[in-house]
Amino acid sequence: MGKYLKIEWLAIVMILVMLGVSYLIKVKNEKANNSISNKEFEVFDSVTVEINATAVKSKLYTDYTVQKSGNIQMINLTYSGKTAEELKSKFGRSIGDKFYLDVNVSLLQDNGYYYEADHAIYDKKSDFFYATSPFVAYIHDGNIIHGTNLKYNIKERIATAENVDAVFYTKD
Repeated sequence: MGKYLKIEWLAIVMILVMLGVSYLIKVKNEKANNSISNKEFEVFDSVTVEINATAVKSKLYTDYTVQKSGNIQMINLTYSGKTAEELKSKFGRSIGDKFYLDVNVSLLQDNGYYYEADHAIYDKKSDFFYATSPFVAYIHDGNIIHGTNLKYNIKERIATAENVDAVFYTKD
């Protein structure tokens, strides 16, 4: 019987210690901080396909896409549409029908024309490509064009630029 009394006393002491510790901790009733994020959506490794009733109009591949306040920002994007076979950029943002592209921008067309720039704007609706930084264009047969302020009508295949420095190879 003496043995059971020691266990009861031990249990009582443990309960008293737990009550004492619990009274030392102050419990506060606070509202949780609401994290306000302006992200409307966020997507990793995505493919976006634009179609109409008869065909695929365009495809957009991105490693990361986030929409904030109506502004879509993308990382490592590749776009292909009706006249732009492959438009690539490290960073880009889309507002309406325009892509604002930065870092390693390149445009490859179905006719083999290839353009490189650090900054550019591509307007899907009007099919215009604007290089807003110095650009290099690689045309058939090794022809190379350097310049600034490129305004290229992709559909009509008419380009204007400033400070043009070109090397053309002609067939004899």
